[in-house]
Amino acid sequence: MPTGQALHDARTLLLDAGRRVLSSDGAGALTSRAVTETSGVAKGVLHRHFADFDDYLGALVGEERRRIENIEPLVADSASAAVTDVLEQVFTPTMLGLASILITRERLRRRLQRDGSPEVPLFADTTSVVADVLAAEREVGWIPEDADIPALALTLVGSAHLLYVSAGDARPTRDALDRIVQSILP
Repeated sequence: MPTGQALHDARTLLLDAGRRVLSSDGAGALTSRAVTETSGVAKGVLHRHFADFDDYLGALVGEERRRIENIEPLVADSASAAVTDVLEQVFTPTMLGLASILITRERLRRRLQRDGSPEVPLFADTTSVVADVLAAEREVGWIPEDADIPALALTLVGSAHLLYVSAGDARPTRDALDRIVQSILP
């Protein structure tokens, strides 16, 4: 991008570039250079909008948290279908890449934890969304009254994460995810 040319919404341009890098090349490829090259802007533009690269990553995580918090099941004809649908919406290449970064970058993870919670951001958000879905399913009678919703949600999220990570570049099929969900739900 030529010097002196006005950028409209450079912050969004940079965040979109980070998501593209995560989706195409994974967490290991997400660097400030990759972001600026993908967005087509000078490196100084990144530093003008973010204090440092952790600040940039924090903004990406913040947007991903908001996306996850707004997920609702699109399919709700059974408990397993609703949970499978939510997990399928959660585990995108962007989420998986950011989760990997959060697991390995303790300083960033601590900075993004809410209220001093020891939970890993994104996973905690996903667990909360799944717990809400399970609670709603309990109200309609799909989940037993005595079910331990927090434990079920944590187990479902952890199992789904392992399924997605072990699939590598290939996304697991909905059937594979649904089999895991059905095996966990009471």
